[in-house]
Amino acid sequence: MLARIRKFSSTIFAKVFLFIVAIPFIFWGMGDIFSSGNQNTIVKISDKKISTNEFINYINIYTPPDQNIEDNYIQKLLSSFIGEKLIAQEVKHFNIKLSDNSLSKIIKNINEFKKDGVFSRTLYEKFLVENSYSAVDFEKNILKQEKKKQLLGLISGGLVPSKAMVNLSYDKINQKR
Repeated sequence: MLARIRKFSSTIFAKVFLFIVAIPFIFWGMGDIFSSGNQNTIVKISDKKISTNEFINYINIYTPPDQNIEDNYIQKLLSSFIGEKLIAQEVKHFNIKLSDNSLSKIIKNINEFKKDGVFSRTLYEKFLVENSYSAVDFEKNILKQEKKKQLLGLISGGLVPSKAMVNLSYDKINQKR
């Protein structure tokens, strides 16, 4: 069998066949074979690629099932999705962490879960059942919001207006004509 293939490869037919197969690759290349890695990427933030499946899951979470999805609504969802991903990346960059003890204190200080000024576990669980939350999802949401709040506090806390700006603002407010 191998001898037949060797004999065929030295014939003119083999060279014509190879030429016919090679010409399309020379002129048109491999096509989408090498670019298929980016087909399911909706956005690339730094080196991290975010897939369209993540965005579809995001749409499913934040869109009621009976609502028609229009272009404007998709644009808003996409911008908020990218914003959340950027904030999550910045939280990771600044290494903002929240301990379980801190999360517990935050939940215990929510007024909805207090009865006579004291945290009530039954009110907490009733809230979870009424709103169809699992405790894990609710705590993840609180954790994400608190990390975002701490990140924005970190960024905005570093901005102090100059004395000249304060005086200018004061003069503008208190001027008499």
